[in-house]
Amino acid sequence: MEMINLMPSNDRRQLTAARTNTLLLRYVILMGVFAALLVMELVAVYFIVSIGRANNEQTIRENETKTAQYNDVKQQATLFRSNLATAKYILDKQVPYTTLMLALANNLPEGAILDKLSIDPATFDTPTTLGVKTVSYDRAVQIKNALQNAKVNGVPLFSSVSFQSVSAGEKDTSAHPYTAVYNVTYSKKVLAHEK
Repeated sequence: MEMINLMPSNDRRQLTAARTNTLLLRYVILMGVFAALLVMELVAVYFIVSIGRANNEQTIRENETKTAQYNDVKQQATLFRSNLATAKYILDKQVPYTTLMLALANNLPEGAILDKLSIDPATFDTPTTLGVKTVSYDRAVQIKNALQNAKVNGVPLFSSVSFQSVSAGEKDTSAHPYTAVYNVTYSKKVLAHEK
């Protein structure tokens, strides 16, 4: 059995269009609601990000204030570190003059007096002169041998020792009338063993 549609075709089209319009209206309203929700979510995210940024900027300002308070301490620490580096450099380059002079004096035979002693960082491994007052020419030879055998912590004090001159002062009436001048070269190896 077949149904007979008694409605005119124009009314039928109008009825179908009305149903379609109702469906489209629902979709439009639903799209509007979704668009409104999306806008509200975007606004909420914007406010959350703005609040987070404001909090972060406040934290940055507080940290900058704290950093400024500790800036003096940082400068003092940097200066102290620099001073320590300078002190270390000086101590590393320091020459143990007292030890070297005591070793030299202890190796001189009796009757010898140091007259001229030149020692500084520039004199190591470079020839220099050493003057000694003594009682005789033979004692001057003994002094040369003693200088050749002088050691500091088992290391020779001089890398070379030789006579430059030995002279007797004709008018010198002291107990040590002879003046001996030696060409000596202080050994840098002594410095390495001193540290």
